[in-house]
Amino acid sequence: MIVKGAQKLEEFIAKNGIKHFRAEEFVCKHCKEVYIDSFLVEVVEQIRRELGRPVVITSAYRCPEYNAAIGGVKNSAHTRGYALDIKCFTSKGRAELVSLLFDLGVDRVGIAQSFVHFDVDPDKPSPRLWLYGRRKHVG
Repeated sequence: MIVKGAQKLEEFIAKNGIKHFRAEEFVCKHCKEVYIDSFLVEVVEQIRRELGRPVVITSAYRCPEYNAAIGGVKNSAHTRGYALDIKCFTSKGRAELVSLLFDLGVDRVGIAQSFVHFDVDPDKPSPRLWLYGRRKHVG
């Protein structure tokens, strides 16, 4: 279910016991709107609980204009609220995160040097695991 708007997301967060994240962490950095799949919010909370340490969301919803401005792919799952990027700089951290994602039922994962992308876009093929190479984070 896509949650639309910061107020609705705050309500979802409160109602579902999301303790480690606030709505503003999921908003577009350009337009300040938010569209996010509720399952992703639950997944990132579970990741935080399992890891026992802070998890930094570097990119969540991105409006099409912002996505284009930062060099995101044209049909990015971020533009429809189906993707999150999490800051991650170590090989061990990436391995832990990818393992947790698979355990939680997320099977579309991209790995970069400084972040891990994951999405639940129903219009994209899965399972998929890919590498970004040395590409800088665009979130």
